[in-house]
Amino acid sequence: MTKSILRFMIPKSLVEYINIDSSVRQALEKMNFHRYTAIPVLDSEGKYIGTLRNDDIFNYFLKSGSFDKFTAEDIPISEILDVAYSKPVLHNTSIRELIESVKEHNFVPIVDDRGCFIGIVLRREILNYLLKHIKDFD
Repeated sequence: MTKSILRFMIPKSLVEYINIDSSVRQALEKMNFHRYTAIPVLDSEGKYIGTLRNDDIFNYFLKSGSFDKFTAEDIPISEILDVAYSKPVLHNTSIRELIESVKEHNFVPIVDDRGCFIGIVLRREILNYLLKHIKDFD
């Protein structure tokens, strides 16, 4: 089995993400366009801040009492983001730790030693890899 989680990583250059300064409307439109239920959020230096979910946006609209996307132009996602939802793992994290993280989320954000976002690992990739290497269930 491989020892590095980077083997499974989709690099930042191939991952859609949003900036922490984006508005709720911008996030909603980007997520809708790509048909995402969650998207990584980065600051201006490329550091991982959190993962914005459809639930965060839905809860914003419920609490605001309005489903008008134009009013959401003035609200930064920093006001609705639950930063505790999806913690990143370091690029040198063990496969076991990665599997623990991917059990809870569809993707796991990967960061370097400075906390800069370098990519994601999809749950699907880990499951496909495990299926290829499992021998006890056939």
